[in-house]
Amino acid sequence: MYNITKKETVMKKKNTEKLNPVKEDGIYEGDIIDGIANGKGKLSYNNGDIYEGDFVDGVFQGKGKMIWTNGRSYTGDFVGNYRNGHGKYIDENGIVYEGNWVGGLLQGKGKITYQDGKVEEAQWEDGELI
Repeated sequence: MYNITKKETVMKKKNTEKLNPVKEDGIYEGDIIDGIANGKGKLSYNNGDIYEGDFVDGVFQGKGKMIWTNGRSYTGDFVGNYRNGHGKYIDENGIVYEGNWVGGLLQGKGKITYQDGKVEEAQWEDGELI
């Protein structure tokens, strides 16, 4: 949870480490209620990673997008800082994984789209392709 004001430096808290274990502080810009990120906002970490989307009580909750400096990104649903619900993850090589997420891991049916455009139906269990 963040105790912040607009454009004020954000101090990391335990809850933020569920999705992205960034150890640096960052800058939050967005909606704030009682000094805590609530509503739409953008969190820019000092290392260049960015989360933009919904916050509830200072955590990623609802629709959002996480972009890592290494080229990876995730767009979709978040619950309690975890990728949870439907989402699309693009790895640093441009391979796209789309499907359902539970607790930050792919779960159930989805698809993989490779760089050459080939699409493959997939099934995951606890983040492992089966």
